[in-house]
Amino acid sequence: MKKISMSDAEKSIIKFFGEDSLFLDGNIKTFDVENAISTGSHCLDEAIGIGGIPRGRVIQLAGKESSGKTMLSLSCIKSFLDKNKDNTALFIDAEYTYDPEWAEMLGVDTKRVMVLKTNDAKKIFDGLIGLPGSKPGLKKKMKGILDYVCEGTDPRFKNLGIIVLDSIAVLSTPQESHSEAGKQNIASVARFLSSELKKLTPEIARANVAFIGINQVRVNVGQMFGDPTSSPGGKALKHACSLMINMAPISGSDSYIINDSGDRVGHKVRAKVGKNKVGSPFRKAEYSIEYLKGIVNKSEEILDLGVKYGFVTRPTNQSYTYAGESVRGRANMIQKIDKSEVISSELLSKIKSSYLNKEMRESEEIENPLFGEIK
Repeated sequence: MKKISMSDAEKSIIKFFGEDSLFLDGNIKTFDVENAISTGSHCLDEAIGIGGIPRGRVIQLAGKESSGKTMLSLSCIKSFLDKNKDNTALFIDAEYTYDPEWAEMLGVDTKRVMVLKTNDAKKIFDGLIGLPGSKPGLKKKMKGILDYVCEGTDPRFKNLGIIVLDSIAVLSTPQESHSEAGKQNIASVARFLSSELKKLTPEIARANVAFIGINQVRVNVGQMFGDPTSSPGGKALKHACSLMINMAPISGSDSYIINDSGDRVGHKVRAKVGKNKVGSPFRKAEYSIEYLKGIVNKSEEILDLGVKYGFVTRPTNQSYTYAGESVRGRANMIQKIDKSEVISSELLSKIKSSYLNKEMRESEEIENPLFGEIK
């Protein structure tokens, strides 16, 4: 490859900003779709638009209680660990509720998951970013986890690709740690995140790590108009993240998963992709979870997506046709996909190729009312 010669002015500017800060002639690294980490739900991967959550970005999972936020984050960890036997993950357990036995039931290789148990917000962010030098430009006093990821010398951190913080709502800020019991510290987490996320976001991008921040959804008592829900930590995380997924359990007896004994063992979840900088926003997805198995009924998701993109046709309401073969009944078609690995992988490959190409076309056709078409 021929090296492009630079002028003295360009060299001077690059020296000032740094080689990894200024890119000339459009020579900038774009997001790699192949590195997207699957959520474990095919419908949610399709709703995001790139086949999963992006690496090098901040992601927020927000939702009501029992909506499966932690389960979805562990499902993402499982998908990443399954990609490569050397891959590792970091789970920051600020709630002190991480259960390795439950994680193993969901299929996570817990031996490759590092667990950090603390809710000290300052220690968490300093541990990730490191401590700066006494003066600007000097070496860091202490390297952070993301520095070790970038260096790639330590085998434990070399292939670290996903970090989960569970959860934002229980973080204890320095202001709260040193205050008297019962004293109100208004918006301390919001003020803390507002400054610290500015430091974290570029480090996450540099290390090419997916950072998942789990958050809660709360209702503002007495609010009469507009959306009454809010999430702890203010709006700092909403502005810093590239992807925001809001989750809620679907109510109704038909959405519950009941076992042979009549006990409720799971339910359906509706996820709405809000902010999305890697695909089209405001899409929705539905998937089923079982409390001791994780995301289930994946063959049903493949069938629904196959029908959506036209790879599976429905000559009548009761029959399905794929590759010239007709099957009567939805349950029978799901069973056929479930039993045949060839059919499921072939259908999934076609579906993923279709929505990735659709996403690329839509991004090329975005029209800006001020500057015209963006190419």
